[in-house]
Amino acid sequence: MRSRLANLAWGAISTLILALWVGLWAGPLGALALVGGVFVHEFGHVLVINWAGAGPSTIRIIPFLGGAATMRRAPDSDFKGVLIALAGPAFGLLAALPFALVAEFSGQKSWLVGVFYVGALNLINLAPAAPLDGAKALGPVLGRIHPWLERIMLLVIAVVVLTWALFSGNWLFALVVALGATRAFMMTGAGPAARPLTPAEWLGALALYAVVVGLCAAVTFWALRHGGVEPRLLLGGRS
Repeated sequence: MRSRLANLAWGAISTLILALWVGLWAGPLGALALVGGVFVHEFGHVLVINWAGAGPSTIRIIPFLGGAATMRRAPDSDFKGVLIALAGPAFGLLAALPFALVAEFSGQKSWLVGVFYVGALNLINLAPAAPLDGAKALGPVLGRIHPWLERIMLLVIAVVVLTWALFSGNWLFALVVALGATRAFMMTGAGPAARPLTPAEWLGALALYAVVVGLCAAVTFWALRHGGVEPRLLLGGRS
């Protein structure tokens, strides 16, 4: 009981720290959208982790960074791993719905900033750079061709994302990507063996990834176009 209360207290404190941190550069509406979006995104992971037999899963909020859904064990197939990775961004888009509805019924387009932040949160997570969801979704696809292809592509994409993060001033994000890429490179092929993708699953994984990327991009750039959102928000600036 004491451990559970301690976990709840730490979760509340972590969420508050994250909200304050995000609010400093994104404002109150951005903080509401991004912190709420993190919970909805991670809940999508939790649902599929539990369905895949890799749970029970819980959501952990990480101050200054975001959130994570825990797994008790690795999924027994690579395709389940792909589904777990894509569930967060796909389900996470639901967090944009309240902001879109308020904007529609109030006539105040400023609420579409929340839609933009939710879309961008999930779109960025689909970048195939470790430790983001995109790398977890595309990693098995590349690894099915050749394990070294997965490693090389993770490193190349990590360099691209790192360059963007550094030039846009997102030092913390750059650090996360650098550490994640290093860990992914060292751990590729070192974990417990899961059933590789079948040819049909390989095609399905690519198709699902493309669909989820398309949905997240559509939501993000629709809000960018119709909500008067400034493109520099993509670089972490405020409107």
